[in-house]
Amino acid sequence: MFMLQAASRPPSSRDSPRLRPEKTRSELELSQERGLPPPEYTPSLHRSLRSDREQHKHTDENAESEKKSAAKKTAILFTPRTSILDYTELMYHGSDTIRGLVTCFWTIVGAYLVSILASHYENNGEILSSDLAVVLFSRGKDLLLSDLALVASTFFVVPFVRLLWVGRWQPAFLDPRNSSCAVVLHAAVEISWLVFWYGWQGTRGWPWTQRCFFSLHTAVNWMKVHSYLSTNHHLACVLRDKEDLIQHRSPCEEVDEEARELDAQLCPYSNARFPQTLTVRNYFMFQLCPTLVYDLEYPRTPRIRWLYVAEKMAGTAGIFAVFYVVVAHLMIPHLERMPQTGVLMTTIHLMGPMATCWLLFFFITFDSISNGFAELTRFADRRFYDDWWNARGLDEFSRKWNRPVHLFLARHIYMPIRDNWRVYKSPTTSSPAGSGGERERSNHKPKHTVSGLVRHLRISIPAPMAAMAATFFFSSILHEVTVVVACHRWNHGMLFFSQMMQIPLIFVSEKMLWYKNQHALRNWIFWLVMVFFQPFLLCLYTYKAFATQEVSGLTNTTVASSIAT
Repeated sequence: MFMLQAASRPPSSRDSPRLRPEKTRSELELSQERGLPPPEYTPSLHRSLRSDREQHKHTDENAESEKKSAAKKTAILFTPRTSILDYTELMYHGSDTIRGLVTCFWTIVGAYLVSILASHYENNGEILSSDLAVVLFSRGKDLLLSDLALVASTFFVVPFVRLLWVGRWQPAFLDPRNSSCAVVLHAAVEISWLVFWYGWQGTRGWPWTQRCFFSLHTAVNWMKVHSYLSTNHHLACVLRDKEDLIQHRSPCEEVDEEARELDAQLCPYSNARFPQTLTVRNYFMFQLCPTLVYDLEYPRTPRIRWLYVAEKMAGTAGIFAVFYVVVAHLMIPHLERMPQTGVLMTTIHLMGPMATCWLLFFFITFDSISNGFAELTRFADRRFYDDWWNARGLDEFSRKWNRPVHLFLARHIYMPIRDNWRVYKSPTTSSPAGSGGERERSNHKPKHTVSGLVRHLRISIPAPMAAMAATFFFSSILHEVTVVVACHRWNHGMLFFSQMMQIPLIFVSEKMLWYKNQHALRNWIFWLVMVFFQPFLLCLYTYKAFATQEVSGLTNTTVASSIAT
């Protein structure tokens, strides 16, 4: 939440689907950015501006090459790809090498499920516990209507962009290139929307399962809103730059390379051009697509395979049934006895069931639901995860386990901070002859001032490290806020600190060369820590509630919050 303003800043060229060309800031450009009327345009002025650019060309050569090389890394492009473990897709393409493995796996899961149900029937006289189902489906109509209202409320972004950033009627301070006003307006709108819906779910009196689902869906929709506004804000700035460039061009002058590059950003694909994409239909398709990063257009499949959709729907129902049995029969009884058995013994009992639920949550979210929506929207880029099972640390796991969130953080948090972290020395800061160096000295603030300290940190701390720390901080805050809002309980920020502690561990592991190269050992250690600490955090967050029985329905629903986050 505290990183929202930084993440909501006007998207730079590195924060866009297509790269904005680097250029020297001229008098005309500075006046446009500040919202001032442009100087009187003449062909001689245009020639002088071009000559100024040529004079600075050799001075800025090294800085420009460094910026452009970094900018090439910021483009997040969508290409047709399939999920690694989507065996249905593999069989459609004639590859059935893992079909037997999948069949064997689900046969074993089914046998284990029958064993659990038989044991429960012997002990309780019933095949399936219905306590969890009562809580899951209570207040279902209220939750459905609230969720529909939540999604519908996000459509305000379409008229917001069209009226405030693309329309020509607004005053100068609403110009999208006015950075300060854009940041304040952008942040105020998003924060107000997020606070309203988080507060709304707190007033409904829902059980914890409904709170958990609604809080997670609110966070997902906020990320979609932020990506849509940030990307279109950048494109609105590009559109204004192009219009001003054409308006101030003499009639006999041809459109130069700069105008063509600007036009390429507004129309990166053959069938999509900004601002014609600012429609309700375009945003509706973005809402349905299983991605959190907005683009004018996505790669599409030729048709919808309805048999594939039906198979994914059946898989979702089957995995949910297994998930229900594991939570209701293997996790909740141990959590109810936790005040008597203690946190450590409960953690040991939950290590297996918690890991099983975590795997089931992965399959139902990224294999069944995401691929199902991708097929319905003909969304061709289905790389929703990478080989996270080979992860050697939390940083690598975070990149591979949930790629939609990873791409959002990379586009709107990590890359902007990394690429704008360094303070590039402008040619205007050099001391002119005979000035005695007053101008250069005036640009260097003492370290004991706030601005001087910030400048010193930006020079001394590597940009990737600063961007990684900021991304971890934002992700930790978002996880902690989601859990607190869903559970209505703050447990001293243990989830936040457990995630932030990964930063020094990553730094230490990178410095220890003998450990850095031990890939198998690091993978073993990572999974041992994950299998133990996930149920341990769950026990810490729920111990007080189970001991005092403060919350009705907690024994049936707390598990979902921890697994989902």
